[in-house]
Amino acid sequence: MDVLERNGNVTDVETRDLGKNSGRAEPIAPSLPGASNLAAAAAAVLRKRGSIFASDAGRGADAFGLDAALRPLAELATHRDAETPLTIGLLGGAGSGKTFALATLLGDIDALSASRDAAMLPRISTVRIDAASLEGEPSVALAAVVYDKLGADYPEFVREAAHAVRDPHVVAREAAERLDDARRRLDGERQSLDEIENRRGRLTETVLFESAGSQVDAFARTNRGKIESRLASFGITGDPIANYKSMVRDISDASGATGRVGATLRAFWAFAGQGRLLVIALLLFLAGIGFDAAVDQHEAWLASLAQAGKGFGPLSAWLGAHIGWLGFAAKLAYLGAAAALVVNILRGILFLGPLFRGVGLLKSDVANRRQSLDQLYAHQTRRVDGLEADVDLAARAAAEAERRAGNAARGAVRSEPSPFKEGGAKSQAEHFFASLATYLAGAQKAAAGTPSGALSVPDRILVALDNVDALALPQARAVLEAAHRAFAHAGFVTLIAADPARLADEAVQLEKWIQVPFRLDAAGSGDYAGFVEQVIGRPGTIEDGAASATLAPAHDWSITAEESALLAQFASLAGGTPRAVKRFVNLYRIARAQAGQHKGALALFLALYSGGTADEIGAARRALSGRDDDAPLDLSSGGVQLAQALDAAQAADGLVSVGSARRSAAIARTFSTGTAA
Repeated sequence: MDVLERNGNVTDVETRDLGKNSGRAEPIAPSLPGASNLAAAAAAVLRKRGSIFASDAGRGADAFGLDAALRPLAELATHRDAETPLTIGLLGGAGSGKTFALATLLGDIDALSASRDAAMLPRISTVRIDAASLEGEPSVALAAVVYDKLGADYPEFVREAAHAVRDPHVVAREAAERLDDARRRLDGERQSLDEIENRRGRLTETVLFESAGSQVDAFARTNRGKIESRLASFGITGDPIANYKSMVRDISDASGATGRVGATLRAFWAFAGQGRLLVIALLLFLAGIGFDAAVDQHEAWLASLAQAGKGFGPLSAWLGAHIGWLGFAAKLAYLGAAAALVVNILRGILFLGPLFRGVGLLKSDVANRRQSLDQLYAHQTRRVDGLEADVDLAARAAAEAERRAGNAARGAVRSEPSPFKEGGAKSQAEHFFASLATYLAGAQKAAAGTPSGALSVPDRILVALDNVDALALPQARAVLEAAHRAFAHAGFVTLIAADPARLADEAVQLEKWIQVPFRLDAAGSGDYAGFVEQVIGRPGTIEDGAASATLAPAHDWSITAEESALLAQFASLAGGTPRAVKRFVNLYRIARAQAGQHKGALALFLALYSGGTADEIGAARRALSGRDDDAPLDLSSGGVQLAQALDAAQAADGLVSVGSARRSAAIARTFSTGTAA
């Protein structure tokens, strides 16, 4: 302690006089960096140090330049004038970056939707589905996920669509039964609440007369003999325990200090013996006053007595000689009055002692039990309030169900449901998606011209289906078929990440499922050197920047008259069917921005990879394998149709060289599903 005091430590016992020790300065607080500076410094250190291990998560920087290639797809999914249903397929083998591309595409869609551009839809509800987590019937599982996600953002919209799935009369009947059940439960809980409230009101009575293990009961039974004798001395007969508890209750229930004092004073005058003592004390006190007055006035009344007659003279003389006896009698009277009053008070105190002890024990018992009872009462009150809210919701749901049933009954000719209608969960799930599309179109049509914020429905529903490759082939096929049936309605845009090689037997079906294919293996730049540098995390490489909050649309979707005429010349090569030609034109709109001045060559290879025969595609592959990039492209070995298509492309672009054709073919290959391309 001496060492501490000599060093001036804050443990000094004496109070310091700072005025006298002016030469002693207070310590200066160190200058610490702010929290924001620390965070920035930590981030800078992390960027400088880089990562020592690259995870396999689907996030990070875009090292292959996919973002620019995916941007038109994001605009297509968000564009107001894009017809739906639309399915975009992100195709690639295992580990090709499908999940990363899907996350990038979804981020761009969100940013474009937030851009407030007139051509972009502002309210796009995104439902991301992990195919590996789907259980049971795929249609039902998809409907459950969509219902949960849309129900969180647009509950009324989803509720209306879900009601359309089932018979409105059955729904109304079930809603009425739920309302009756909710009311029964509410009545039962209200009765329980009333019972608890009565228990709270009768808590004192319960502790005194119905709880054998209470402290006041134990005290009364332990001191039964003493209590019985004191009650008997006060003229109280009967069961001493019951009488004692009744008195404890009376004192405890007396309201306020005045009531307590009044209940206490009754012990000094209201019971047998106490009033008699008070009367005796009063009479003795009055007698003492009379004796004192006689002593003080003895000369006057003795003279009057002597003059009253000859016979009173001796008596007056004797009394005058013994007048001191009257003073002594006055003192005895006063002492007797005081003794009676003291006995009254002592009897009252001895009588009140056990009662006050019982009141204290009763308060302790009541306080202990009231805490748990109050908690039970509060819990039951909250439960009743919750059930009242449930009943209110159930009543509104029942009224709404009755309204729907009434509307459905108007003009209805058939009194029974169709015997040919399936009633399983699968059909209900598929009907749910159709109802979503119908209600979505109806709400948007009804709200035409109103502010967009007034709508309670999304502009478009975007469903992203990932991890299809994690499923067995039969299950993956079932999920894709279910997704095609579910989302093949207006208002839906579907993003599917899948490996086309695993679905090679379903190539024709895959083209039907997916309108816009995007092959990741053909879209990337192939710059693995930059990718390796990014994985290593070497300073100066590509940084993982945060996604922009908004994006402005930049893709030109217009088609000139010359391009329209050019596309018409490739219609037969693209497949010659309305679906094939429509697909070819749509893909050209998306890919044309990458073609530069070689739009004719791009159209040629898009048509070839969309509907060309195996011989035509093989001839094109052999022609593109030439080493001289400046040599003219020769497709004569592919047949007349392919040669005519090349002539049409050269009429639009000029001479098509092997190098320009190879670049155009690479772009077209990105938007093809066939492995032959």
